[in-house]
Amino acid sequence: MNEQKILTLLGFASKAKKLVYGKDNIREYIKNPKIKTKVILIAKDTGQRVKKDIKIRCEISNVPFVEIADKKTLSKATGMLNIAILGILDENMAKSILNFSKEGGENESKNINSE
Repeated sequence: MNEQKILTLLGFASKAKKLVYGKDNIREYIKNPKIKTKVILIAKDTGQRVKKDIKIRCEISNVPFVEIADKKTLSKATGMLNIAILGILDENMAKSILNFSKEGGENESKNINSE
């Protein structure tokens, strides 16, 4: 996985206001049928209960998710505080993140439907 490229894209997405965060907003994003290409990014140090909840919702809705970095690194990349879970609104950025997450052959991400 090319984590640095993903973090750089997160910076761009943040500046373009193309990020979704917050429990309720993430849940709406996962269920939103208008967004064709979605991806959820989960910090590796997110609490197990929250992580499990989001992963189950992603699997039910066929939304890929990627575990990446830690909260501190995600926060620094996006310029926000205490970010644990993010959704990407821009479909091209979401596709790029999915592609970068597949690089290197590491099996850290779960990509169910990358289209």
